[in-house]
Order: sequence, then structure tokens, then C-alpha cells
Amino acid sequence: MPIYEYQCETCGKIFERLQKINESQNSIRCPVCGSKETKRILSSFSYSGDYGSSSSCGQGGSTGFS
Repeated sequence: MPIYEYQCETCGKIFERLQKINESQNSIRCPVCGSKETKRILSSFSYSGDYGSSSSCGQGGSTGFS
């Protein structure tokens, strides 16, 4: 289940909600004021990885062309 971020249009609170993909957005209530006037907002994400690791192409990202 993905985590979505919502913002309450009544009090402005931003909150997260673990939600099934097929669950209606109309059932989302603000945890602070209880309002159903919420909207899904675009959230940022982070990636945790090793930037120094070599790729499957080998050292230096060779294209294989000679």
C-alpha cells in the first residue's frame, strides 16, 4: 500500500495516509480537525543508494562501441 500526503483545506494541516490504491479519496479525514475537505499533494521522495558503485556496463559506463 502506498503512502500519500494530504493537506486539509480547512486547517492547513499536512498529513500522511497509508491507503489502498482503490480506496476512495472522499473517505479521507483530517486528523486534526476532522474535515473531509482534503486534497492529495505532490510529495517528495528520497533515494538511498551507493552513487560510487559501478554499473552493469563496467567501470566508466562503457557503451560497448569501438
